[in-house]
Amino acid sequence: MKLVLPCEKYKNSYYELIKMAELNGEISELGNAQIKNGETFNTMLNRLKNRRRGLNISKSDVPATVYWIIEKNKIVGTIDLRHKLNKSYYERLGHIAYYIKPSERNKGYATKVLALAKQKYAKKFISKILVTCYEDNAFSSKVIEKNGGILKEKVKDEVTNKIILKYVINILDDNIVTSKTA
Repeated sequence: MKLVLPCEKYKNSYYELIKMAELNGEISELGNAQIKNGETFNTMLNRLKNRRRGLNISKSDVPATVYWIIEKNKIVGTIDLRHKLNKSYYERLGHIAYYIKPSERNKGYATKVLALAKQKYAKKFISKILVTCYEDNAFSSKVIEKNGGILKEKVKDEVTNKIILKYVINILDDNIVTSKTA
């Protein structure tokens, strides 16, 4: 498994991911990794490149890098790594959002991709990250906890009225990121 920046090479696989997300009513879970209204595939690639650089983003957004999760030359999911947090991202969304294609779930991809994300943050000398999930998402809670997540608080999401679990992962902790993984 590897993380790659969105690119033309995986265009067909990307459309398969979108189709499956739509069929499962999960298209909104792709967040910035989806083609927005009026965009072409190439326009989306440019938007994501600009977002990585912090260019042309709204005041409510933050710079972030979207990666496609690749296994056997196909996209099995996406992960969005936010470079920093503003108030909204701190309160609701955290540093990371990931999506695993329904047909690829329960294969360990989420746990592995979160471990890879920790390495990316460690290389930027970010010592702690905030990772959130809804309380009713036991799967994500387990993934976060397997990666060293420590539950810091539960808060009510004013947008969805659901309870958000807010975890902190200590990235530069020797027990989490070792010289083998960094």
